[in-house]
Amino acid sequence: MLSSPLPSNAALTEYSQTVDWQEIERQKRIFNQMLKDHAGEESLPLAAMSEALGAPVKLYYEAPVNGANVVLGHVNGHPYVLGSAVSKRYRSGKSFMQSIVPYNLNPSVNHTNIGETDNPGTRMRALGAEIELGLLHRDGRPPSEAEMQQYMRTYQDHARRLGITPHVDREACQYQIETHIAPSVGYYKTRNALQGIMTALMLTCDETGLQTAIMSSYPTESDFHLTEDPKVQTAVDLMTQVNAHFPEYVERLAAAQQRYFVGPDSLNVVQMFRIHGCHIHLDLAGRSEALGLLTFYTMLRSATAAANAAVLKGGPFVNGTCDSELLCTREYLRRTTVTGRYLEMPISPHFTAGGLEKYAGLLLNERANSTGRAMLCEEGLGEPISAMHNGVGRVRSDLQTSRRICTVESTGMPANLSPARMAAVLTDFEFSHAVIEQYFRKYGCDLEPMYNDRAMWSVLGPLDSALFAQLHDLSDRQCSDMLLRTATGEQISLAEFYEKKRRFMHRALDDVMEITPRDIDDVYTSLTRMMEPPSGHAAQTIEQFIYDPKLKSTGNWGRIMRDAFVAEGGTPGKHEPDAVLKVVNRINDALRVRFLQT
Repeated sequence: MLSSPLPSNAALTEYSQTVDWQEIERQKRIFNQMLKDHAGEESLPLAAMSEALGAPVKLYYEAPVNGANVVLGHVNGHPYVLGSAVSKRYRSGKSFMQSIVPYNLNPSVNHTNIGETDNPGTRMRALGAEIELGLLHRDGRPPSEAEMQQYMRTYQDHARRLGITPHVDREACQYQIETHIAPSVGYYKTRNALQGIMTALMLTCDETGLQTAIMSSYPTESDFHLTEDPKVQTAVDLMTQVNAHFPEYVERLAAAQQRYFVGPDSLNVVQMFRIHGCHIHLDLAGRSEALGLLTFYTMLRSATAAANAAVLKGGPFVNGTCDSELLCTREYLRRTTVTGRYLEMPISPHFTAGGLEKYAGLLLNERANSTGRAMLCEEGLGEPISAMHNGVGRVRSDLQTSRRICTVESTGMPANLSPARMAAVLTDFEFSHAVIEQYFRKYGCDLEPMYNDRAMWSVLGPLDSALFAQLHDLSDRQCSDMLLRTATGEQISLAEFYEKKRRFMHRALDDVMEITPRDIDDVYTSLTRMMEPPSGHAAQTIEQFIYDPKLKSTGNWGRIMRDAFVAEGGTPGKHEPDAVLKVVNRINDALRVRFLQT
């Protein structure tokens, strides 16, 4: 038998036989409505809730000092998580009832009963994504708060006119925003949405005078001033305290500050956390907790995840410095914080040994500033911390919508300004998830059949943590020129990998009626062409990568940016913000040509 941290199928079926999944759903609906009815109150009406649910509702901690807690429901005497709350420190003034976040995953939905839910068969799941980017003036000055607000309003106006989702958020740094892709299915719809986003960004830049920094890390010289948003402030509070607790991470932060010539005004770890990501979400069928764990452990830790990250990587700049070793600095910056440690798998309060105690403990000990992040428990340093910024992803139980959506979220993909690359990676994510869901319906969390299917194990089998980190480090140095190592031990180029995956997907997705052979070929032929153009000619310059009709989206994006920096008179490893800014301006000029035809 393969060793695996996933729950056994025997444990899953035993749980569902004792704890009926429909009874959990019934109780959760009542509980969620009562949370709304009693919003603003400081105590949970346990007796009234128990009576309404027809079963005991209890708190994990009877009287916690800081207010953090987990609310437990019961079916046949077995406890399960109804919801949870962070400590008062992280509530931003909300009451206890307002702070309780429902736990929407259902531990009783597994491979034996998922067909009874409202998801009777495998199908393509609508994909949503957020893309982070930075903003700056052409002379490198950061925008003011008023300019940021004007930029977001202008972007929303242009997005509406173009027919794309106008949703835009602020990120941790005052100069960062996050644009949203509406949930959609398929390569062409996703690429069109991304092209619309890029067009709206360029139109907004043209109107406001600001420019974008769409690469894996915020590139230009900056104090990286943080927003006053309560979510950001709780993250600062948590990350600075936890980092200070581990001398190794205090040293990492100091080394990064020295490496990138970051001055004394940017001393906390969040101000060094200058990363831009593409966060990808997909719905979990039946809100199945087990399916989320399987997807995380396989798809998000596979050769596919490592390859897709390499396709999108590119950004050798930080604070006006071009790194002398790295073509992509995102993972290096992530590793300056203890919360960025790689995670083997999220804990399950229901199926991990001691899982409920660990989940509640992270909240009580103020090591997690949101309830979903309490699932991201990592103990590699000898004591539990929340790996909320890990380079793998998370299983989201805490999305507060009326539909009680639960998702699996990839956080290992950087932002990239190529709509073709981004769309191909996002659609591959959809296809891969469909394969994993189909597998789960047949085999549950048993990895033996996947291991015996060597083609599937090669593309979606879990990599051990050391190899996964090694591949990320290799792609940070080489980006898309890297050689990939798969779970079966093969060492192949990215172009060879995507051709291998194209053939596998034709077989694996044959039963999913929504996906045609043409859909599969469009994604993987596009990826192969971008990694290894049939003509033998790939982009060598910024302009070729962005708008040349024959060369766009080809070539090694990280190397192209470094070469442009050197051509502007820069020396990697030295603090030369003027040369970095020239590269950023060239990128924006090329984007204007591509998306505004000027």
